[in-house]
Amino acid sequence: MKLRMHGVARAVLAVCAGVAAVGAAQAQVIPRVSGPLQAASGAGEQASPPTTYVAPSVSVLVTQTDNSNYGLGGAPRSDTLIEVAPRLFLDSEHARWQVQADIGLHGIYYRGGTEPSLVAPDGSVKLHSEVVDHFVYFDAGMLAQQAAISPYVGQGGPLQGPRYTSTQWHVEPYIDRELQPGLRLQAHSDATWTHVSNTGAQSGVVGGRYLDQLVRLDQTPLDWGYGLVAEQSYSTYNDQPYASFRDTTARGILNYAVTPQWVVGVIGGREKAQAYHADETAGIYGVRTQWRPNQQQRVDATVEHRFFGTGWDLAATGGTPLLRYTLNLGRGLASYLAPLGGNTSSATNISTLLGGLLTSQYPNPLQRAQMVQSLLGDSGLPAGLPTVGGYYTSSTVLQNSAVATVLLLHQRDSYALSLYRNRREDLFLPGQQVLQLIQSASNDNIQTGAAFNYGHRLTPLDTMNVTLQRELNTGFGLNEGTSARQSSLILQLDHKFTPGTVGLIGARRRLLRSTVVGDTGETAIFAGLVHRF
Repeated sequence: MKLRMHGVARAVLAVCAGVAAVGAAQAQVIPRVSGPLQAASGAGEQASPPTTYVAPSVSVLVTQTDNSNYGLGGAPRSDTLIEVAPRLFLDSEHARWQVQADIGLHGIYYRGGTEPSLVAPDGSVKLHSEVVDHFVYFDAGMLAQQAAISPYVGQGGPLQGPRYTSTQWHVEPYIDRELQPGLRLQAHSDATWTHVSNTGAQSGVVGGRYLDQLVRLDQTPLDWGYGLVAEQSYSTYNDQPYASFRDTTARGILNYAVTPQWVVGVIGGREKAQAYHADETAGIYGVRTQWRPNQQQRVDATVEHRFFGTGWDLAATGGTPLLRYTLNLGRGLASYLAPLGGNTSSATNISTLLGGLLTSQYPNPLQRAQMVQSLLGDSGLPAGLPTVGGYYTSSTVLQNSAVATVLLLHQRDSYALSLYRNRREDLFLPGQQVLQLIQSASNDNIQTGAAFNYGHRLTPLDTMNVTLQRELNTGFGLNEGTSARQSSLILQLDHKFTPGTVGLIGARRRLLRSTVVGDTGETAIFAGLVHRF
C-alpha cells in the first residue's frame, strides 16, 4: 500500500498561513522568591494572574585540573579553566500561545593554552500556538546542545572531549479537531532540520532533514472504539543519499474500555520501509494498553510485530507527593536527525520530575516553573542527570533502550537516580550489501550506566551535593573488542550569600578505561558563583 501524504502536509500549511494570529496582552513578570508561593489576601478585587516568568542568570566557574585533555588520548596536562555561562529561563502563558525557553551560552577559556578556547550555545526554545480555535495549531522550536562524536572517549566535561555543536530547528503545523463527541481528527506535518558545527577534523559528522507526516482518526471507546492511523517518516543526511530512509505505515486499532481508566486494544496494519537500493513490505500486528488511574499516574504500552521483528514502546510515570519516577522502554527505529524535544532529555529530566511533584500544589504552570527554578537553585540539585547519550549515527538504526529516573525529596535531603541501557545496531534491508561496504563507521554499541545525586541541607544557607556516575560502552558486530568504562565522583558545597547569589566550591575525580584513547584520569578542584537576577 502506497500512502501519499504530501497533500495533507500542504493543506495544513496553507490553513496555517491563511489565518492571522491573535495578539496577546502585555506580559507581567513574576519576581523571584525563595519561599513557598502564597496567594494574596485582603479586601478588593483579586489581581489577574501573571502571564510571564523570566529568570536570567549567569555563572562563573574557575577549575584547576591536572588533565585538561582528559579523554583525548594525549599525555595529561595541567591547566586553569575559566568558564562563563549566561542563561535565560522564560515561561510565558497566553490564551493563544505559549513560549518556553531555557537557553544560554557556555564559554570556556584555557589559561595555559592546552586546548583551544571556545563558546557554544546550549538549551531549547519551544512555541505552541492556537491559530484557529480548537482546530489549527502551529508549534516550533530550537534545540542546541553539545554532542559527543564517539562513545569511547571521555564524556565528563561540558565542552571536553571530541565534541561538536548540534542545532535542531523544528516546525509543526497541525490540525486537531473533535468532529463530534468522542470522534477526533488529527493531522500534522513535522519537519526538523539539523545543523552541525565545530566538528574539527571529524569529517563524518553531517546534518540533515527529518520529516514526519501523520493523519489520525480516533473514536473514544465507551465500550468499544477504534483508531485509523497513516504515518510516513523520512530522514536524509546532507550529501549522503545512501543514508536516507523512509518508513510508511498504516494501522487500524480496535479498542475496548475495560474500565473508564483502563483501555486495551489490538492493532493490524501494513508497513513499507525504503532505503538505498532496497525496500521491504511487511504486515503489522500487535496489542496496546492505556491506564490512567489519576492525573499523576499513567502507563502507555504497545507491542507490535514489524519488518525488523518485535518492536515495543512503554512509557510510565507516577509517584507520591514526595517521590516521582519515569520509566521508558522501547525497541524501534531511531534517527540522529529526529527531533529530541519530545523526549525527556538528560539535560532536564530532574527538573521535569520536580515539576511533576509540584503539580498538585501549584497547578498554575507559571508558579510551578518559578518554584522548580527556585528549588533547583536553593537545593543544589542538578537540572538533569546523565541518561542515554546522543551519539552521532550516520544512518537510521535499530535501537533498544531502557531509561528509569527517580526523584525523592525530604525536608533536608534529596535523592535523584538515573539508570539506563541502550543498544544501537546498524539497520540494513535485504539487498543493501553495497551500503554495508561503503559506510564509514558502524553504530553497533551497547551503553549501560547509572548516575546518582544526593543533596543535604547543612544550614539554611549551606547545601552539600554528591554526584556519582558509572558508564560502560561496549561494541559488538563490526565494533567487537572496542569498549570504554568511565567513572566520576563530584563533591560540591553551596553557600547562599543573597537570595539571588550562590557561591560554590568542590572537587571531582574521573577515571577512563578505553581501548580507543587509552587509560587516563583527572583530578580537579573548582570554585564559582551563580547569580540569578
